[in-house]
Amino acid sequence: MRYKFFLVLLFSFALKGFAQYSVSGKVLDGSGKQALAFVNIAIIGTQQTTSSDIDGKFFLSSSEPIVGILFTYVGYDSYKYTLGDDKDIIVKMQKKTFDLSAVTITPGENPAHRIIKLASKNRDKNNPERIKSYECKTYSKMYWDLVFNNEEVNDRKDSLKSDSLKSKLRIFSENAHLLMMESVTERKFLYPENLNETVVATKVSGFKDPSFSSSATDLQPFSFYDDYFRILGKDYLNPITSGSTSKYFFVIEDTLFQGKDSVYIISFRPRKGKNFEALEGVLYINTNGYAIQNVIASPFEKGLVEVKIQQQYKYIDNKQWFPEQLNYELHYKKYPTKFMGMKLVGKSYISDVNLSPNLKKKDFGIETVLLEKDAGHKSNNYWQLQRTDTLDERERKTYRVIDSIGKKQHFDRIQNVFEGLTTLQIPISFISVDLNRIFGFNDYEVIRGGLGLHTNDKLTKWINVGGYIAYGYSDSITKYGFDAKVYIKKRSKDFYIKALYSKDIAEPGRSQYFYTKYNFNRNQLTFRMDYIEQMELSLNFRAFKYLTANLAYNKSFRIPKYNYIFLPNRVDPTETSIGFRSTEIRLRGRYAYKEKLIQSFGQLLSDGTDYPVVYFAYTKGLKMNSAVAKYDYDKVSFGIEKSFLIKNLGRTKLLLEGGYLNGNVPYSFLFNGNGSYLKGGFLYVENTFQTMGLYEFLSDKYVNLFFSHNFGSLLFKRPKFQPQFVIYSNAGIGNLNHPEQQTNLGFKTMEKGFFESGLLINNVVKVNYYNIVYLGFGGGAFMRYGPYAEAKIENNLTYKLSLVISF
Repeated sequence: MRYKFFLVLLFSFALKGFAQYSVSGKVLDGSGKQALAFVNIAIIGTQQTTSSDIDGKFFLSSSEPIVGILFTYVGYDSYKYTLGDDKDIIVKMQKKTFDLSAVTITPGENPAHRIIKLASKNRDKNNPERIKSYECKTYSKMYWDLVFNNEEVNDRKDSLKSDSLKSKLRIFSENAHLLMMESVTERKFLYPENLNETVVATKVSGFKDPSFSSSATDLQPFSFYDDYFRILGKDYLNPITSGSTSKYFFVIEDTLFQGKDSVYIISFRPRKGKNFEALEGVLYINTNGYAIQNVIASPFEKGLVEVKIQQQYKYIDNKQWFPEQLNYELHYKKYPTKFMGMKLVGKSYISDVNLSPNLKKKDFGIETVLLEKDAGHKSNNYWQLQRTDTLDERERKTYRVIDSIGKKQHFDRIQNVFEGLTTLQIPISFISVDLNRIFGFNDYEVIRGGLGLHTNDKLTKWINVGGYIAYGYSDSITKYGFDAKVYIKKRSKDFYIKALYSKDIAEPGRSQYFYTKYNFNRNQLTFRMDYIEQMELSLNFRAFKYLTANLAYNKSFRIPKYNYIFLPNRVDPTETSIGFRSTEIRLRGRYAYKEKLIQSFGQLLSDGTDYPVVYFAYTKGLKMNSAVAKYDYDKVSFGIEKSFLIKNLGRTKLLLEGGYLNGNVPYSFLFNGNGSYLKGGFLYVENTFQTMGLYEFLSDKYVNLFFSHNFGSLLFKRPKFQPQFVIYSNAGIGNLNHPEQQTNLGFKTMEKGFFESGLLINNVVKVNYYNIVYLGFGGGAFMRYGPYAEAKIENNLTYKLSLVISF
């Protein structure tokens, strides 16, 4: 017994040496509603520190009793908490009353610059998307909330009604979210650009079978290391990019000690007088590799939508900093009403990080984001295992209430309608209405009305059949067509066989525009049309991962609806001068290397690519017996388009296009000049010649180059006046064999070269549209010069209007 007592005594002394005093809690702002991420937390009287996570939670432990805790945070008053017997505490911090944006003057070189330059120097080493490969799992949670402003409603007639509505909505928002989403994804990466994120589970309040999900990168990139950080389609200069010290003003706000490492807390904002898309916020730089440990950032310039992002990194396997938590907030302050805004909050938690998986290129499919078939049907037990924390009462009530509303209001049907809107196909039972066919207008028909119907997946996922009918007001001709698709792969909408027959109209000389959808503004200008009856059988497929292609056999009969004669037909008894028969075999393709494809809403949506997109088409005209087709020709078209950002200068866009035709063919099969000028027309039409008439030039071989550069607000920027300057320069050259055979058209040939340049000033006038977006109106001028310039200068000028939509 004495031995046992002595052993227990020794054990108790050992335990005392390892005794742990601990406290946990959460840090909130003064309102008690907003969690504060990355708050500096220190045990008073020691050098032991920690920081709150993205949710404001923290945990402290010590071998000595914890008497007091000091909380410090940029922009907030420091707070000392005297600890009693509490083991779980709530701390509320108050914002400072002075203006943090006041100019801070430091003698000599700013000490923060050394740290920022070291962080910039080590960007590639610390960037998780520069390592050889990785795998990780992400649990994400997103919810929409109503946020009430302090502004009162001024209309006395509606005050009672508004107060009643406000009261009901406020009660609802205090007890439940408007919408809540959860997802679990598995992310894998292989350097340099192979990326796949598989959504293995998704849950959306109100929906039984959601075809969409939330993601860690919905509103922000996966890491904070590239030169530019993209938020809502706008590129902001990263504060740790090279040369950032001349653009941003940095201040060391505090220093924390974590073991042998120090963490510098550095605030940043744009320097006065610097015109660029800037962020403001706080960086936490760890001296271990001078890596980002935490970052809080938001656009410096506030608009209708305020955005804040937060990222937290963890040092994994003693070799690599890697994102641990990602957070974002998007706040519409005055939408839907002046007294009530909306806030979207997203949180992502990254776990199961593997920094050396055995990955190969063949492990990556075409989809960047792939939604698994059963992702929307996971059990409650599955979700309980995946969540980082149990749902609180407000979140549980969101699912109960919104699921009940969704069942009564048929949210899944609304989802089907939204899926249809992305393709302009609205489902009604097993039939979809084609919105493209309902209404249109152009200078030939003036107004075009019609109806298009097709079967959808509710009838069968393998076959799609339908047709359309349309009528033009000006030409008084009924048009119609029928088609059928057979999908060869059930889950792939890119692989199908299609047959069609139609009697309709088509603009002559437009066949080179295979690589983009017809420009809406350009289509409305069209006044020259062919009546075309055609039959076609085609195969659509995807090959080499990034190539989509279409192989077709087409027979058509065209009748020009304008005064035109093709001279060779006048001496050929088998053809009249009013119609042209053709038989073609055609191959068209689009190659977008490393294009990011996201599976959502029942289809693959493109998120673009950083590489040039290449388009091509080859058409072989077959000369068969005279009753079928007469024209033997080869026709090649191509296009290459690229958009890229130049650091501190803006964004450049380029389009190079060309075509070559070998054979003697009528006007309909040649290339028009791609002009968009009409007298009295003032709309800017992208990737066209603004000073060239629609049918001014004709070619059987040509090359065009369209160049534009948008400086954004880099050249001139004031708080309430921020015009954007865009310069243009376009050139084209072409030729036509036997122009004398194309009669009554009054065209020119382009062998001398066509040149024009212009300037648009966008956002001269900015209008707030119902607190949703800004409509920016502007304008400018284009001038043609060179061999085809007119004698009078004023005849070479055309004036254009522009419209830009922004937040």
